Amino acid sequence: MDLSESDHYTPDRLWQQANEARLRLDSQRWAETQETTLFAEEWGEYYVAVTREGHRLVLWMLDAEAANTDWIQSAMDLREPLRLQSSYTQAMILSLLWQPFPETVFLSGLGGGCLATTLHHHLTRAQFICVEIAAPVVRAATRFFGFQPDERLSVEVSDVRDFLSQDTADYDLMLLDVFCDHGVSPEHATTADFLTLCCSRIRDRGLVAMNLGNRDPAFADVVASLCNLFTTVYSCRGRGSTTVFFATNQRPFSHRQLEEASLELERRHDFLFPLTPWVERLKQLQPPPSGGDLDQGATPQPDR
Repeated sequence: MDLSESDHYTPDRLWQQANEARLRLDSQRWAETQETTLFAEEWGEYYVAVTREGHRLVLWMLDAEAANTDWIQSAMDLREPLRLQSSYTQAMILSLLWQPFPETVFLSGLGGGCLATTLHHHLTRAQFICVEIAAPVVRAATRFFGFQPDERLSVEVSDVRDFLSQDTADYDLMLLDVFCDHGVSPEHATTADFLTLCCSRIRDRGLVAMNLGNRDPAFADVVASLCNLFTTVYSCRGRGSTTVFFATNQRPFSHRQLEEASLELERRHDFLFPLTPWVERLKQLQPPPSGGDLDQGATPQPDR
């Protein structure tokens, strides 16, 4: 992001500089260690583990009954802690195409907290609530991945469905990334009732983004539910084994508008990776694209 000299001294920018320095200092500590397994804690039928693999930290949730896994929960580059590593987390940044100035952001499925930490860093006026069912995951995120709750960022240890059933708040963005091992989401976090609950918690121009394993048994049902609940649904196939869905009651936008909005986001925030390749992967599912239905006016710019 291009910054004038005065921009370097705004309170938000000063906070970002201090936050980046903190993250780099924390990362350096783990980059210099000789240990390769940094954390392991049992949680029910799983083991939560953090390993160092070269210049990366990796968070795992391992099925105690499985011989091995290739399903990574989170990864962080120790040289660039604010550059999102996972395919789906980069794709989820596209949520800001529809809500570039969110006031309230809900995230479920904390992992290493990399997505929450990155959004918290860039969206300095937004409030964040994170919900994670496994307490060892929260401990690993705060100890190793730089996830740091503050007055704008809070975390609750709870099942996402239980939390939302008791919660009365509404949100501009809801980012759902609920997985255990093998790339399958808990069944109760994929039902039509659960997605209806999420729909009831977003504001008029809000958006739900959901990361879903391509081999999840509920995949087709989730797509159908999202298309029934929301006016506009897009999919974005990741480079790995998941697809991110974006669901909103805003009207769909043309590809040109989405490209322009992504360039504007890149000017406003330096995410350390380009957004255009992810825009190219967007596919409109609902309503079925038909040319004349697209809003050809201004690029997506919801009210602040």
